[in-house]
Amino acid sequence: MEDIAEAAIACFTDMGIRRTQMADVAKAAGVSAGTLYLYVTSKEALFHLAVLKVCGRALDGLTLPLADPGMKATAAVFAARTAEVRNWPSLDNALKPKGRIENGTLLQIGRELYDMLHEARRAIWLVDRSSPEIAEFEQLHARDLRARHRDQLASVALKAAGRKGSPSPQLRLAARLGIEIVAWAAMHRLRESAPNRITGLSETDARETAAEAFAATLTDAAAK
Repeated sequence: MEDIAEAAIACFTDMGIRRTQMADVAKAAGVSAGTLYLYVTSKEALFHLAVLKVCGRALDGLTLPLADPGMKATAAVFAARTAEVRNWPSLDNALKPKGRIENGTLLQIGRELYDMLHEARRAIWLVDRSSPEIAEFEQLHARDLRARHRDQLASVALKAAGRKGSPSPQLRLAARLGIEIVAWAAMHRLRESAPNRITGLSETDARETAAEAFAATLTDAAAK
């Protein structure tokens, strides 16, 4: 079951849900297609299994063959995992009406974002690849998570600059770019091909450099 789940994660992350076939996962897992159907009833059930695994849910005790519970249920697993790994006290405190924003607040927000993305990177890779093909994941990933966090970060940056009002479109864009800076350093660089890897870069240095670039991007945009 673990091998099948890992094979499913690899295939769906690489090809998405539409292109991935049951035969692809069976081959990656080293089993026959017939054996695969002893564990899952369909490709959608296989995707649910991949999401369970990548979100840290126990696979033992599942009723086999695993049936497709529907994409809403699958998306709910990812949403629950997102809530579990969310540890963003600096942002939460800064968003409070009387929350204090000090010189290092944006930097710490960037560090905490790095830690969350790094921990949840396999789940995010899977959802990044599959969400354009699945409406439930597209809404959760793009609107409920990315857009909400983008706007929160823009508001905090404006507050850090001592300004009032609503963030401008330019500042919201800067917040989105800041998220991508941290996301690349925390997750995507780990999937780079060997020629593109940055030799000698430690995880500590990657985290700090990303957080500094994140804070600088928001600070500069909020000052304009």
